Amino acid sequence: MRAFAIDAFGQAGSIRQLPDPVPGEGEVLVRVAAAGLSTTDLAVISGWMKDYMEHVFPLIPGIDGSGIVERVGPGVEGFREGDEVFGYQRRLIMGRGTLAELAALPADGLQRKPSALAHHQAAIIPHAALTAAAAVDATAVRQGAHVAILGATGGVGSFATQLATQAGAPVIAVTRGEYADYARSLGAAEVIDYEATDAVAAVRERYPDGIDALIDLAGIPELATGMAALVRSGGRVVSVVLPPDVEGLAKRGVEASLTSRMAAEDRFGELTAKIVEGKLKLPAIQTFPFEDVDKAVALQSTRHVHGKLAILIS
Repeated sequence: MRAFAIDAFGQAGSIRQLPDPVPGEGEVLVRVAAAGLSTTDLAVISGWMKDYMEHVFPLIPGIDGSGIVERVGPGVEGFREGDEVFGYQRRLIMGRGTLAELAALPADGLQRKPSALAHHQAAIIPHAALTAAAAVDATAVRQGAHVAILGATGGVGSFATQLATQAGAPVIAVTRGEYADYARSLGAAEVIDYEATDAVAAVRERYPDGIDALIDLAGIPELATGMAALVRSGGRVVSVVLPPDVEGLAKRGVEASLTSRMAAEDRFGELTAKIVEGKLKLPAIQTFPFEDVDKAVALQSTRHVHGKLAILIS
């Protein structure tokens, strides 16, 4: 099969021929039609996650994918050859990802692809939507609670902004000015351009009594620290990127936590149903042919993507 892979952390990847994966116990071999690209993939490529989980080389990135079942492994029920499926790589061994013509994916991370969704649309849902749900759940947002979201228009942010808004929380979207209209289309009550203004000062001026919650999806240390200082006692700070100052914030009566997709994996079916029913919008999607995957990786690395990038593989 053809796959995009790296041979060492931090190296530029390339498309090359690699052996076809063999589905193991509980796995499904999927011929990938489209794969999602995320900042987590960049973290894997750079080696940022090497101390947290096992990595194998040649390392194929890619968490999300959508395609057609090629073969089912031992112990798999509910899927058969020819089924259109989408899902994510649940294994904690990195390097056997979806940026390839074939991927062996755990069956419990797959669903049948709804006919209403094209492969490139389905491919960008799982990791981003589940991570967003985990972050919003961790804030325990309530009606009328003011929530600032850093990175509100990225892949995860596009879902988080909607989910927090639907929970009744007026969202303060901190993003680039050029994405202001997009943020409002997701339901953001206010938009702050962190490049054109001092975002922390702007929020402090508008909310002198503080805000109720902060969701950090951007991982900009100074911005996250400054904004966390505006969360009032009884509020929450949640990050999916950098660990917040749990002890320091606790001294002010603020609960802080680092969360991940795994905290909301049981909501995969629910979130997919909301998307199909039109209750949850898909993020803006930019597609790249497989041959241009390096360009997509370069764009993702700017950390200025609004919505999601999808790689069309077959």
